[in-house]
Amino acid sequence: MSNATACSGAPTNDPCSRCDLLLGLDDVHVEHVERDPTSLTVTVSTSWALMGCPACGVVAVGRGRRLRRLHDVPGEVPVTLRWRQRTWRCPDTGCPVGVFVEQVPSLVRPRGSLTDRAVTWTIGQLRREHATIEGLARQLGTTWKTLWRAVRPRLAELADDESRLAGVASLGVDEHVVRREALLFRMEVRDHHRRVVVAAR
Repeated sequence: MSNATACSGAPTNDPCSRCDLLLGLDDVHVEHVERDPTSLTVTVSTSWALMGCPACGVVAVGRGRRLRRLHDVPGEVPVTLRWRQRTWRCPDTGCPVGVFVEQVPSLVRPRGSLTDRAVTWTIGQLRREHATIEGLARQLGTTWKTLWRAVRPRLAELADDESRLAGVASLGVDEHVVRREALLFRMEVRDHHRRVVVAAR
């Protein structure tokens, strides 16, 4: 082999399995990677597949792709995914759908700007590392508002899941931890919403 570090099948348009393995995201393939001192950008896309209209089932006509930027789990620098999202048109003139775009639930929620795993990572950092939304937003290369908008619905879903309390017989509250978390929350609200918050008792 003349170049042992080359991507498998590099002269063709086939995806590189080793690049996909490094990225670690199901259902998408790596097309290109760009790195500079402050960011890492990975271009991804899905494999071709026959697509039917979600409303009437008629085989759809491809209309190319559109670029969608997603914030992913950071490494040493913020990571951005450039998703080349496929678009289609329903050829049935009587169908109300018209044009529609592909959705990859394992990658991102509809109209979301953070990957699903970035949201999961954020919640883990909040729970285990006592991180703040502002600090995590900085690591992700996004804003407080954007991150909170993505995380809040997931937190509500987790709170409604009663199975999380399975096997729990009693609960204890660490007053020091509660006061510390309340202080961090008040600091974030005051800094980013410029509101006066009454101290919790």
